[in-house]
Amino acid sequence: MNMSPKAILISIAAGLTSALCVMASYGVGAGASPLMLIAAFPIYIAALSQGTTVGVASSILAIMITAIMVNPQTAIVLGVAFTIPASLIAHQANLAQETDGAMEWYPLSRLFFNLCFVLSLGLIILGAISGYTTEDLTPLLSDAMGKALEANPPAQPLTEEQTKTLTMTVFAILPFFFAGIWLIVHIVNLQLAAIVCRASNMMPRPKDDIAVDAGLPKIAVAIMLIALILSFMFSGIAKFFMLIIAGIFLMAFSLLGLANLHKRARGNPAGIALVIAAYGAIFFLYPVIYLFSISGILRTFNQSTNQTNTPPNSG
Repeated sequence: MNMSPKAILISIAAGLTSALCVMASYGVGAGASPLMLIAAFPIYIAALSQGTTVGVASSILAIMITAIMVNPQTAIVLGVAFTIPASLIAHQANLAQETDGAMEWYPLSRLFFNLCFVLSLGLIILGAISGYTTEDLTPLLSDAMGKALEANPPAQPLTEEQTKTLTMTVFAILPFFFAGIWLIVHIVNLQLAAIVCRASNMMPRPKDDIAVDAGLPKIAVAIMLIALILSFMFSGIAKFFMLIIAGIFLMAFSLLGLANLHKRARGNPAGIALVIAAYGAIFFLYPVIYLFSISGILRTFNQSTNQTNTPPNSG
């Protein structure tokens, strides 16, 4: 499919910007690390506003530039963790079909599930390539833990054995928390890109009512529970894989719980105060967000029941 000159320019700009975000975080140092978190943002904008071809082209260009200017390993990270998921989900977001004279867009719930799936797969691929093992990463984590304890010394100094135990505990739960955070990173990038594209009148998909329409299929509950159970049964890299899946889907249900909160806050005089209090609690104590997963799971079963009990449209 031929691209217009405008589409070509947008593709080049998006690919170059995405690559520069990663290159800056590697070349400049820790101060530029946050730039890596927005590496998917230009790809989302290109694909949402100009279509799949431009999104894929910008993704490929970003990967190629990074491979040449940094190294192939970093290019793989950029691809599987940032640009490929962004171009795929943005492509699906633009899918629509005409039904009874009205445009029916790709369901938000399926987009959400697909994002969880593709991010799980991408992080698993990264883990398989990098070899997420105790032997490889424990020395690095031990050094980071030592520096953290020096910067924030505990009330009672930890013994060498206690420090080792703490390090191994962090090592064990790191994939779980990182996966959940990575889902948030992509959702924030996607939302910001959608806002920019709609403000520029370049996004064909109408605005979704996330608080109402967001959801997950019931199979997501089974996936999360199986992954959690297997994470206790497995060890090594297999445990890492299960923690990735469990972390992403549990975070997904937590976000659905927050969507429930926003929905119920509408028209409630105390609604805004409840939302502010919830986000404040999460800001000061991040694990609080997982408490909302219960609401998200209940929402999933309620939505499925409502859909099942709704008669098909015969008109």
